[in-house]
Amino acid sequence: MGVTIKDIAKKAGVSTSTVSRVINDHYSISDETKKRVRDIMNELGYHHEHARTIHTIGVVFPRSMVDAYENPFYLGIVRGISYICNKYSYRLNVITGANFHELKNSMEITQADGYIFLYSDIEDSLLEYMNTNNLLYLIVGKPTSNTNSTLSVDTDNVQAGYEATKYLIALGHTKIGYVGTSKKKQFSVDRKVGYLQGITEAGLGIKTQYMVDLSSSYSYNPTQILELLTQEDRPTAFVVCDDIYATIIIRLIEEIGLKVPDDISIVSFNNSIFARLMHPALTSLDINANQLGMEAVSQLIKHIETPGMFATRTIVPFTITKRDSCRAMK
Repeated sequence: MGVTIKDIAKKAGVSTSTVSRVINDHYSISDETKKRVRDIMNELGYHHEHARTIHTIGVVFPRSMVDAYENPFYLGIVRGISYICNKYSYRLNVITGANFHELKNSMEITQADGYIFLYSDIEDSLLEYMNTNNLLYLIVGKPTSNTNSTLSVDTDNVQAGYEATKYLIALGHTKIGYVGTSKKKQFSVDRKVGYLQGITEAGLGIKTQYMVDLSSSYSYNPTQILELLTQEDRPTAFVVCDDIYATIIIRLIEEIGLKVPDDISIVSFNNSIFARLMHPALTSLDINANQLGMEAVSQLIKHIETPGMFATRTIVPFTITKRDSCRAMK
């Protein structure tokens, strides 16, 4: 039986994936390690003339397991990533974890050529690990640090929040609220900034009591929203940061005896299956998750195959899909 990669890895004290990377002269392996592994190859008489390069992309999901597995936005991105990976014969590995150590261990096992983070609020310890180990990565969203040197693919969430707000203003609404998520989520912060720009431009006056941030779509406290919905000077419309959150708002609106859009209009984001199946169907801004995924992996592949390229930031356009959750004011 001939010498295998496993034999080389065992004698060199490295993983089989490291041996594979040495064979393919991957930039992430040090010259010292390459020399040691190649010396052992020669010693054992290992021949790899016909070795085929198989690259791997690691897709890193947000820490919240609920978000990772139940939010269709992330699945839409992965669908786009998978399409391009299949087209260019790249292997795709999914990476999840509840904390830094779990994510780090998964990455060490995967040893991908590049990683795509499906979120931008990455903790410092994980970013430090990525940068210290010279691991190639791309962020779907707006990087919160090292913005000029980090690969990213995003939509213009500030403009999207602005357009959603202007749409409601064009329908005659002057009392417009905003429902966001955790302040750590950059997309929600940006959409709120766009909302505030639209309100300010229209001269409507900013009312802080009209803005609510929910910590989670699964463990939220409805009290603050219910108090806002039942006050005499309540909003007649809301810009809501995500279709899932919009379903929460609609349910609370119905609980107090009001209706969408008769009493309150709603514009949300992502144009997910929730937007299409809700009653009434939601007017929603389509962030084009599938295209985000395709653009993300396409950019990452360029940097894998051409090391040393300057960092790129790609902006994917959004569109608004108008449905039945909004009405014009009389």
